[in-house]
Amino acid sequence: MEREGAARPYAFFDLDGTLLPWDTQLLLAAFVFRRSGWRRFFLVPVLLALPLKLGGLVDTRTLKRLFLGFLSGLEPGRIEAMADEFVDRVALPAMWPEMLAEIESRRGEGCVLVLNTASPGFYAERIARRLGFDHCVATGMEMGGGERLAWPPAFSGPNNKRRAKVEAMRARGWLAPGSGLPLPGAWAYTDSAADLPLLECAEFGVLVHPRRALRVLGEAKGWRVLRPLPAVSRWRRVILGMALLFGCWNPSRGSNR
Repeated sequence: MEREGAARPYAFFDLDGTLLPWDTQLLLAAFVFRRSGWRRFFLVPVLLALPLKLGGLVDTRTLKRLFLGFLSGLEPGRIEAMADEFVDRVALPAMWPEMLAEIESRRGEGCVLVLNTASPGFYAERIARRLGFDHCVATGMEMGGGERLAWPPAFSGPNNKRRAKVEAMRARGWLAPGSGLPLPGAWAYTDSAADLPLLECAEFGVLVHPRRALRVLGEAKGWRVLRPLPAVSRWRRVILGMALLFGCWNPSRGSNR
């Protein structure tokens, strides 16, 4: 990887809100609930934990483990088969064509493509393979070997968010100790201020539908701004996310373009 990275610049891509308008964990949950509606009962602990999260008594990693509890009791093979179907039937069709074009542009320039996301690796890695990424960095979830998935699912490392994204790349040797940042010729794509550490790694930053504060910062730093359609506001994302979970809306039946 060090020889590859020295010869070719990197292009780092976030996933949710960057390559597609939606949170892929919500899309996966809705996908599962349409087949096993009773699994919505696993959301009860999440609802109970939300006030504790707001009060700082529960961290994001724990809340994510509780949320992914809707997969508990499933065998690893079934989860993997479900992930394949979810990626092909839901996640990939929801991708913004403009962002797929950006991936192809960076590939054409010879960049090492890295999908760096907080989403669980068991489906993020599949998305990366389907889109032809060279590497995927994601939140690792313990699949339980040959046994059914425990509740709540265990993570094999940190929630891959904020500075953890950079530390994960450093641990893989892509950011050598003492190497200067930003990396010459590197690109970073994101929709969120949580990815400022990732943006700091790249010479060229690209913001996708950024909120005002991030947009203003990006303008000062000379970062590009992309606004692929459809544009999904924060509140519309929240409302439709709830509708997804409770079966009141299915994005595959509407327009994703």
